[in-house]
Amino acid sequence: MIRDISVHIGDLVTQIDNTIQGQYIPMEMLTETCKTKYARTGKSVKDADDIEYTITEVDTDNYIKAGEATGLLYLPKPYYISGTRLAANREWTIAESDLMKKTPLIWLLHDIRYFKYGRESVFDWESEVRIFFLDETDITDYYTADHISNVVEPMAELCKLFIETVNKNRGYKTIDTYEIINFTRFGVEEQSGVVRNILDANLSGVELSITLTKYKENCKC
Repeated sequence: MIRDISVHIGDLVTQIDNTIQGQYIPMEMLTETCKTKYARTGKSVKDADDIEYTITEVDTDNYIKAGEATGLLYLPKPYYISGTRLAANREWTIAESDLMKKTPLIWLLHDIRYFKYGRESVFDWESEVRIFFLDETDITDYYTADHISNVVEPMAELCKLFIETVNKNRGYKTIDTYEIINFTRFGVEEQSGVVRNILDANLSGVELSITLTKYKENCKC
């Protein structure tokens, strides 16, 4: 059952809309867009011709600066993993050496608590899940405000996109309430005050705690 829940959430991740619509303004050398979503400085966007542009500035839901990028633009698709800290860290570490290719990261933390419904219910299962939305950060040069604006806030937007994806999918009960925890530096703070990374990288982002409820496949709700 845990594997099934993980697969379902992975499918939801693939459904996240990673596109933004932009219009390049030559006089101002920026691309106007009413939704920047999880675009962030230092990352890239690709246009419809698969040409890649590096983002040098983001003004949330106003514009991005990324060369002459225009039209329908594609943000990097989130990289999804699930598992315990040790298992997820091993899988994520060996999957790809280039950090840019495996971020932003969406991580479903195991162990998963779930409730299985009976035959007469329209629901199949319900699960309390913790999902982390993370991206690389600069622990040397970033101040706390930089972590927040350059990483935490874009990951909060990615988190919202995930919730929107669930709510658009008729296979799941609408999520009305949820809890988000922000991390300026993602890790575990030990008694000595030293922060130990949970995954082997310098990451920031948010944690989402939700109750996810799946309808049975033949339910017409």
